[in-house]
Amino acid sequence: MSSEPSLCTACKGLVHRLATEPRTEPEDYAVVAESFLKLEDACAAECPLCRLIRQKLVHDAFTTTKRFQDFRSVSSPIHVEFDENTIWVYSPAQDELGYTVQATLYRRPEEKSDDGVDDLRLKPEREIDDTGNGMIHSLQNDEGLEAVAAIARDWISNCLNRHMRCSMLATLDQSGHRAVPILPTRVIDVGGKPGAPKPRLVVQDGTPIQAEYFTLSYSWGGGVAAGTKLTPSNLETMQQGIDMASLPKTIQDAIIFTKKMGLVHYLWVDALCIIQQSNDASDDHTHKADWALECANFGRYYTGSLCTLAATGSMSSEEGLFLDRPGLDYPANTYTIQRHTQTGQPESLVIEPSLPSWISCISKGPLTSRGWAMQERAMSPRILHFTVHAVFWECAELSANEFQTEKLSSRIGWPRLPGEELLSQCWLSEQSAEQRLHNSWYDLAVFYSGCQFTFPSDRLPALSGMAKKVWAMCAEGPEANLCLQQPKYYAGLWEGTIQRAIAWYSVWRVNRTLRYAHRSHQRDGYIAPSWSWACLRDDHLQVRFAQSHQPGFAVYDDEGPRKICTEWKFPLEIMDIKVEHTGPDPMGGVSYGKLRVNGMLARVNGVEREMTPSDRGHIFEFFRTSSSGEEHKLRIHLDSLVDRHADGERYIFPYKHFHCLLVAFADEDTSGDEDLKLVGTQRVTTAALALRATGITTDGVEEYTRIGLVFAAREVLFGEAVKTVVDIV
Repeated sequence: MSSEPSLCTACKGLVHRLATEPRTEPEDYAVVAESFLKLEDACAAECPLCRLIRQKLVHDAFTTTKRFQDFRSVSSPIHVEFDENTIWVYSPAQDELGYTVQATLYRRPEEKSDDGVDDLRLKPEREIDDTGNGMIHSLQNDEGLEAVAAIARDWISNCLNRHMRCSMLATLDQSGHRAVPILPTRVIDVGGKPGAPKPRLVVQDGTPIQAEYFTLSYSWGGGVAAGTKLTPSNLETMQQGIDMASLPKTIQDAIIFTKKMGLVHYLWVDALCIIQQSNDASDDHTHKADWALECANFGRYYTGSLCTLAATGSMSSEEGLFLDRPGLDYPANTYTIQRHTQTGQPESLVIEPSLPSWISCISKGPLTSRGWAMQERAMSPRILHFTVHAVFWECAELSANEFQTEKLSSRIGWPRLPGEELLSQCWLSEQSAEQRLHNSWYDLAVFYSGCQFTFPSDRLPALSGMAKKVWAMCAEGPEANLCLQQPKYYAGLWEGTIQRAIAWYSVWRVNRTLRYAHRSHQRDGYIAPSWSWACLRDDHLQVRFAQSHQPGFAVYDDEGPRKICTEWKFPLEIMDIKVEHTGPDPMGGVSYGKLRVNGMLARVNGVEREMTPSDRGHIFEFFRTSSSGEEHKLRIHLDSLVDRHADGERYIFPYKHFHCLLVAFADEDTSGDEDLKLVGTQRVTTAALALRATGITTDGVEEYTRIGLVFAAREVLFGEAVKTVVDIV
């Protein structure tokens, strides 16, 4: 009879400390391995605690294969720190990797993390039953691939036949059943039928073909450029057959999995189904014309798909769908430590095997940070997410994965996309139609503005499908009588919301996207008018809207802060809007846009240019004296980053003067209480567009371009201002 695996020397010391040193605050750390490779050596020697530590690090800290491989190559030690309630494991790899690798190994059940999700529980997290439910499968062999395909077939079947929420979103035929979609212009026949063993391109030649198909959502990276893609010169030969070996790994895997599923014959992949740019300059016009036509249909293609295969864990098309599962290398089992609490009560500290989470695999996955992928995810009725640790399922009614096939536990967590209620027609009846549209669409815009694009000019085209869906729902939804009449759409903004929607400002981009940040290839060129949030081009910035920014006039007393400012009001008069589009899609890319407004305009002169910004080179603060003699602080959020001065310390504010156009204000409401006017309050009572004159005048109206948004006390900017009609481009 074999004995239980024994702890390594480092873990023996750690367990002794955990059992004998209860503490309320973490003090120092224990080194359990000199590097990650040394930790794996201990795992190979079957140290049970090292296996748990490695598994937790792998599942929580490594969302891509590359990050895992990079960490294996560094010599940073593995530290464990603990108090009575929590055990943390981390590696200070900042110098070598640029970030710290960390995870929570154990948390007492009543302790919650910041996102409200338990990390580990004192009860079994999963049990493997006779059907295999509870297993994570390797996709490197046919057995594991077939097991996942079988689970996916069940998900799709249940979604089509049992999900009420999903059926409400489906397009129905005349008999009331889900309509079989019309195929995209071109699709890939994945092969496998008699006489057609190779995949081939199928082109509709006039008569629409109705058939089920899958779609692929993935990041191109460098793989597509090197592999086969559709061009005018190979359009005919690809209809005869496609050499699988010439395709990027992700597209190969998508074809293999589509065949393995056995539900559809067709797969839509943009690189193979839209004419791409080639080395032949004479093909350029054909490529651009075809892309413009097909781009306008992207939303329909993903909405009609039976299922979208998403390469959520892959940074490029060279990596594939069937990624290595490093969490399977060293299986871990529950380990129990007997100890006493500070009050002397005995307890069992149970450390269990970790599970891949939705947050680490999907929310923090590389595909989630890509702008095109957001629309593909939002428009797809069913999605299979292929990640580095597991396959996850997502539809309107169910979130699950291959080891929790029925439903994810609350511990795993599955945050939805912002704006999902808007896209799924779940209107909130207590709000006005305009409020619903504004709140949901611009919540989505905040998230979307933090996504990345290789070409920033794609930002509006990649939003087109979602815009079309919202436009149609405004008149055709199940509660259409509560909704707006179909509003006009202007470069990311909706008619009826313009006054609020132009009051946006820039903030530093959240870590969600910085994890995979890169400089876009296209730094110049037109994206959108300066008044549209979509014009923001810097990789490190994203937008917020002033409506979500509290006016900030408050006092503090024994009961805490008391807000004494009303909500924002938006006084700007919208006189005219003109937008010119780059192609046939009225909700796609734009080449020009002009907004004519009537509002309070003031000039800000004599700005001190050598200043230290309050946030990374785009937020500046300076003081101005009002007509009453009071000194007030102005804060401007520029729409682009300012380069650091050559001395490395200062930033040069780029404008000696600019104009401010009042777009929002919040009235002070003291309710007759003189005490509320005491010194110590902070006033931010107006939001104003910062504008620079272009020198162009049309019909006597001066033209400006937006450079940022200013927050300031009303009297310092607009005490003597008068209403002026201006054009903003």
